Amino acid sequence: MANLVRHLAELGHDVVAADLNSPDPLLARFWAVAARRVSFRRLDVSDRAAVRALIRDVRPDRAVHGAAVTSIPDEAERRRFSETVDVNVTGTLSVIEALAEAGAGRIVAVSSGSVYGRRRDLSPIAEDDTKDPGALYPMTKWAADMLARRLAEVRGLDVAVARLASPFGPLERDTGSRPLLSPIAYWTAAALDGKPLVVAGDPEFERDAVYVEDIAGGIASILLAERLGHDAYNIGWGRGASARQTVAALDRIFPGAAVEWRPDEPSPWISAGNVARGPLRIARLVTDLGWQPRYDLDSGLAAYADWLGRNR
Repeated sequence: MANLVRHLAELGHDVVAADLNSPDPLLARFWAVAARRVSFRRLDVSDRAAVRALIRDVRPDRAVHGAAVTSIPDEAERRRFSETVDVNVTGTLSVIEALAEAGAGRIVAVSSGSVYGRRRDLSPIAEDDTKDPGALYPMTKWAADMLARRLAEVRGLDVAVARLASPFGPLERDTGSRPLLSPIAYWTAAALDGKPLVVAGDPEFERDAVYVEDIAGGIASILLAERLGHDAYNIGWGRGASARQTVAALDRIFPGAAVEWRPDEPSPWISAGNVARGPLRIARLVTDLGWQPRYDLDSGLAAYADWLGRNR
């Protein structure tokens, strides 16, 4: 969401960012290019009274709700079960209801490609395909996804959900709500440090890895469109990339990077909440709103490595 804040500010919009954690120096530097258009308010979305007070005070024209607890891997799910539900489901509804009371226009609720669950093959997944969330995090995202759109229907609100593929890029870090980062974050940091890239589990395990600037652009296109043809949009690269292909792309940026293949070792990224599935089909967003991803795997990795190298 930090990337979305910067993206909107660079487009000339005044943006109020609300989060549980106040901006640290790294985030402040990231926003510096458009800082005069960004203000910050501290907020816990599970505090309904605080949500209402902030939104009543700000009265935004449009809003994106992206607060979440990503309770993956299994240990995080066991430890933060109720909290995940409070933030991901109840928090989403509290924010949307408060925005409706304040007269906000378009509301975009950030959902996840994990709601589609395990697939029998790796063919692209469209928005209307069946959903099969297999663990707490995708279950809460699917519950919030459904309830947000139903709340919009019964109250006549302008709400859409954005289902994200597997984002990577600047500002990916654990600030208390996402203990397991993407494998790309770990592999890129290791390559910068001259350490081996450790690949556990199936090297052919695929993900639709999408650079965060494309995520920001996709969400912004949904938020700012004059009107929408649908209430749900996938945002991704639209193609799958295996661990082997991703490591090969990193080798093109860091020639000779050492790789440790550990196919018999359990991978933290393969679990009930993070299962095999194909890429997200992005034709709806392309057709309706004219959005296109600007980065492929190689250019996204190169941009991320450049940013991470300057901001370790």
